[in-house]
Amino acid sequence: MLPILHLNGWKIANPTILARITEEELAELFQGYGYTPWLVSGDNPTEVHQQMAATLEAVCDEIAHIQHEARVNGNTERPGGR
Repeated sequence: MLPILHLNGWKIANPTILARITEEELAELFQGYGYTPWLVSGDNPTEVHQQMAATLEAVCDEIAHIQHEARVNGNTERPGGR
């Protein structure tokens, strides 16, 4: 599963609860849920787009590695962190 959480200014009235905590707290929260968070943020749309594309490529590479380890080497352990 690859959930993407979007915490920008597209809000109705106020920032969400998750937008109010620090990036460190947000990462720790999602690590607690069992995810490996990858954070992309910024104000320049062009730079953020490039960062997001690079991050998605890295995430897909990590998923492929996990799948390879499971399929070829029989690794059945749950992946844990980067």
